[in-house]
Amino acid sequence: MYLKENEINQMKLKIKNNKTNLFSLDDVMIINFVSTDHSINKGIKCLETDTFAEVEEKFYQIYDEFRDTNNTFTINGRTILRFKNLKDNNIRDEDSVILFKNE
Repeated sequence: MYLKENEINQMKLKIKNNKTNLFSLDDVMIINFVSTDHSINKGIKCLETDTFAEVEEKFYQIYDEFRDTNNTFTINGRTILRFKNLKDNNIRDEDSVILFKNE
C-alpha cells in the first residue's frame, strides 16, 4: 500500500512541476530570417528562452541546403551568439535576422 501511495505522490509532483514549465501563446514569438540576396524571407516560431542554435535548427529543417555552408547570422549589425538564448541576444518578436551565406 505504501509503495502505491508513494508512486501516486511522485506522479502528482511530476505533473505539478510540468505545469510550471508550460508557456502561454503570448510567449511565442516569430523571428524573420532574411538572406542577403532576399531569396529567403521566412518566419520561425520560437520562445525567448530558446537558444539561437535551436531556432537555427528549425531554419535548417526548412532550408536543408544551407546546412552545407558556413553561415553567419546578424541582428541590427551584431553577430548572433548561437548558444545564448534569444533574450540574451536581444532578439525580440518580429525581429529580422540577416543570413550571410559564407561558402
